[in-house]
Amino acid sequence: MKRKLMTMLITLLLVITLVGCFDARAEDPYVSPSTYEQTRINMLQTVEPSVVAVQTDSGFGSGVIFQKDNTEVEGEFLYYVLTNYHVVESVATDQDELKIYYGSEQTVIAALDYQGNSLYDVAVVRFVSDLSFTVMDIKPISENITTEIIAGQDVYAIGTPNDLANFNYITQGIVSLISQEYNGVNNLAIMHDAELNPGNSGGPLFNLNGEVIALNVAKDTWIATESGNIAAEGLNYALNINTVAPIIRGFDEQDYIVVVRRPKLGVSVVEIANYLETNPDDLDQFQANASGVVVVGFDYTRNAVEVLEELDLIVAINGTTIATIADIAQFIEGADFGDILSVTVIRKEGSSFVSETHDIELS
Repeated sequence: MKRKLMTMLITLLLVITLVGCFDARAEDPYVSPSTYEQTRINMLQTVEPSVVAVQTDSGFGSGVIFQKDNTEVEGEFLYYVLTNYHVVESVATDQDELKIYYGSEQTVIAALDYQGNSLYDVAVVRFVSDLSFTVMDIKPISENITTEIIAGQDVYAIGTPNDLANFNYITQGIVSLISQEYNGVNNLAIMHDAELNPGNSGGPLFNLNGEVIALNVAKDTWIATESGNIAAEGLNYALNINTVAPIIRGFDEQDYIVVVRRPKLGVSVVEIANYLETNPDDLDQFQANASGVVVVGFDYTRNAVEVLEELDLIVAINGTTIATIADIAQFIEGADFGDILSVTVIRKEGSSFVSETHDIELS
């Protein structure tokens, strides 16, 4: 019996010792064996918090916070985001709304106003917040100091390609050409081979010193040859910060365009038949022959996110049956801020389906 007890104690001690070893390894900080690599890591950790995603109703791009107005108004500060004009163009043409998406916590802030220059494809978006944001001082803008750009220098593109789940994705390359015509403007762009994808537009291009040297804007995807088109690689354009800085400095206060905010429920929805067509594995999330629209996402600046959940099936509003997206639209068109909608959903909880009705204030 004593031998058995001793064996158990030894085993327990070994387990505790091993657990301690695993914990120590998990908490062991990475120390780069390369001075260059550590410089890069430190630089990216410093500049990355200033990079944001810029969202409209029809898509998103990237941007960088480059200025803060230190005059506090009701506990909030005014921030300035630099991005591409084509990222925000739909706000003017289609009356889209405009939001800033920030950080791993998925903070979303409604934009206050914006202005831009379509020829140079640059824009500034402003927002107010009581949160503290990292501001990247871009000296060609703030101090009219030219930042040198050299062919062969390392560059790092930070942005949100393809999906907001890829927020602040980093790619590395080198400057390939320091002067390139773009939009018919001489010396507007540089070219580099840090990979870009849709959503990178407006995102900053940093050098190893952590300076913004350009704004990513476009890429060549195909090259025409006698044998046909072939995929292009590494032909990426970025707007030279020295060229666009005078344009940004020339933006006048009175030229900012207020982003008109309209009352909304604050959900992204898909009709259930269309949802199941692309997500057949979710069939068991809904009752047989169910009708309605499926909640697939939220506008975090609205109220619905507080009470509804993804995959809720909206089946009625104010007692009226909902079968299509158009059925919801009729309750939003002409509505005012503060109007209350009683939204009935069918939600799967465990193995059961429950009906819930929530009063949601349009905001």
